[in-house]
Amino acid sequence: MATLQHVNYSINGEPLVRAKLGKDLAGLVTYPKDKDGNIIYPTGKKIYIFKLLDSNKQGGVRLSSTDDVINPKTGTTERIRLLSGVPSIWIKEQKDLPKDYEKTNWVELRFFRNQKMMRIPADNKTALEFVRLCNSNVGNPNRISGRGGRHEFFEYDSDIAEREAFERETLEIEMAILAKDAKANEMRKHAGFLGISMVNTETGEPKSDDGVRREYVIYAKRNPDYFQQTLKSPAIEIAWLVKKAIGEGLIEIGREPGKVFWAKDGGYIGVYPQAQNPQNFLIDLAQMTTEDGIKFKEDLKRITT
Repeated sequence: MATLQHVNYSINGEPLVRAKLGKDLAGLVTYPKDKDGNIIYPTGKKIYIFKLLDSNKQGGVRLSSTDDVINPKTGTTERIRLLSGVPSIWIKEQKDLPKDYEKTNWVELRFFRNQKMMRIPADNKTALEFVRLCNSNVGNPNRISGRGGRHEFFEYDSDIAEREAFERETLEIEMAILAKDAKANEMRKHAGFLGISMVNTETGEPKSDDGVRREYVIYAKRNPDYFQQTLKSPAIEIAWLVKKAIGEGLIEIGREPGKVFWAKDGGYIGVYPQAQNPQNFLIDLAQMTTEDGIKFKEDLKRITT
């Protein structure tokens, strides 16, 4: 069921809760765990690719060769260090090294200038283990929050990116078709919920069904996830009735600050917080299972139908 968050979306625009605030995560490789809690890493490739998370960066990024990470085998925080010629990245296992060995043999991992991707061969096992465990890798399930630094990245797979792109295109087409074939009355209610105006801004006249449907189809294609999520929501009917009641003067909002009344008999409906949109308040109220919410919903249906 759509919540007040969905209503706010339809009135105020897209909320800032999208993954990574809209950053491009296409092709993100996630590392699942088996039944015993062991992380399963990708295998079978000669080259593994890692991509900068910040699409505005043009490469020129150097990664630290040390990090404090969660050891997946012990569950404790331990230090890793990437050194040339050393078969383990765990400092506790890097024993009997010549004096000052680490100063001249540390390995620099970098995204070269104008390169947003870094390629690591499969046979470079220590480098692979390091980048998969370090906190800058947003796909690391054991990543320690707040220790990722400024150079976050993720493991990238073009096969995953292509599959996701195909699935996205398919969803866009499917939602556009649903929007094109929707019944006019259902379309108008959902379109209103999505914030599509029913009035032609140039002439001030009501839009025809075709006029609404054109924008409805465009919205479905551009925002297929949210369109699908809210398509059959009971909140659509409630939002439609609330907007209708307000638009037809059946509900008074400005009589007293922060209070809402029925216009016909002056009956008191409720009080809304100063920072809240009164329309949102009424939609939220009609979805509550409290005595006041149930009564308002019944009165709303009776007076608008």
